[in-house]
Amino acid sequence: EKLLGDSADKHAKELKALKAAHDKHAGDLADVKAGHLKHASLPERIDYLEQLLGDSADKHAKELQDLKEAHAKFMAAHGKQAKDVDALKALHQHHATMGERIDYLEKMLGDSADKH
Repeated sequence: EKLLGDSADKHAKELKALKAAHDKHAGDLADVKAGHLKHASLPERIDYLEQLLGDSADKHAKELQDLKEAHAKFMAAHGKQAKDVDALKALHQHHATMGERIDYLEKMLGDSADKH
């Protein structure tokens, strides 16, 4: 009887220890599951990154297109201004200076500042 009693006590202790270990593991597993619920799943995280990068790429592509259009407008305006400057230079070459104009008038009138 004593042998059976010792064996039963031993088994009871081992069973109690196994139950405690099982409860601890169950608690740890519940904590891990709770932690996973707080985190986004891998597909959700990838979707988020793709959206973030996609939005950024779309934004940069639009800004780049806007810059290209602004540059084209600037170059068109610059080309027009360059043509205007060239036209003014050409007109200026055809005009005489004030001194040349006075000399011409005096010559035509036969009068000069030296005679006065």
